[in-house]
Amino acid sequence: MIKKVLVTGASGFLGSHISEAAHDAGYEVHALIREISSRQWLNQDEIHIHVADLGDREAMTALLKEMDYVIHNAGVLSTVARNAAHCQRVNVDITRLLAEESIKAGIKRFIYISSIAAGGPGKGPEARTEEAPDNPVSNYGRSKKQAEELLYELRENLFVVILRQGMIYGPRDHNILGFFKTLEGNLVPVIGYKPLYSSMIYVKDAASAAVKALSADVASGSVYQITDGQAYTIEGLCDNMEEALGKEKKGNRIRIPFWLVMLRAWWLHDIRRVRGISPDQVRQFRSRYWYVSPDKAIRELGWEPKMDIMKGLVETVEWYRRQGWL
Repeated sequence: MIKKVLVTGASGFLGSHISEAAHDAGYEVHALIREISSRQWLNQDEIHIHVADLGDREAMTALLKEMDYVIHNAGVLSTVARNAAHCQRVNVDITRLLAEESIKAGIKRFIYISSIAAGGPGKGPEARTEEAPDNPVSNYGRSKKQAEELLYELRENLFVVILRQGMIYGPRDHNILGFFKTLEGNLVPVIGYKPLYSSMIYVKDAASAAVKALSADVASGSVYQITDGQAYTIEGLCDNMEEALGKEKKGNRIRIPFWLVMLRAWWLHDIRRVRGISPDQVRQFRSRYWYVSPDKAIRELGWEPKMDIMKGLVETVEWYRRQGWL
């Protein structure tokens, strides 16, 4: 019998790729979206679309009765969240509701798409592991950590696997698109005066990890970091992205003081209501080390990242250009 998996947030960047990966792996995919959600990436006949509000307990009760698994990808990002209360309502309260209804429905496994922001930054240039104490430094990170904690408390009644994704890039992504557009110019702003280290993951590799977690022989409540295992400085990423754009000459690097970046984020996000940057997101860059290890995920999930950063960036640029985004 084909197993049914419900993917929340299925209309978005990662959710649509998860839906495709789950279908390719042989699952019957049920994509949960909102009434206002675009369906442009969910145009495959094999993917069953359900329109409902995740906060509607009655709707979730009815829908989950028909499912075997849940991949809970829906949530509010730090670039979009208005404040801490918004993060709490979407990332914590809705996760609690969905988990409670999943227990009642007898869901076999619940995969939670979290973020390395839930663990917080490392203390040095070495890769942070899952064993390091968690210390989220943003409203977004704290809300994802809270959601993880409530799921962990339910692990005896609901089989839970938590995936902390690094910075995801690839086709369909709007967030990194802004960086590419900036890098097309001759002046390239760089935050701060010291190197900032980050972990990346190509979207199809991130989606693959979610699907692997559906069947991996692991303990309920397990937490895994999903990245390609490399440490990238922001400036180094700019170099790679310019190369992917095919620029013959690098743009001039202009270092911007942290306080000025925060001021601009406040003006755009809080005053002008522009999506794509927020003080909460920028606040995370006070900490320099966002480099984490995926070794535990590779070892226990039977998963491995396959995309090289340059190949992934080139594929992303080519896709953007085909869509007319660049």
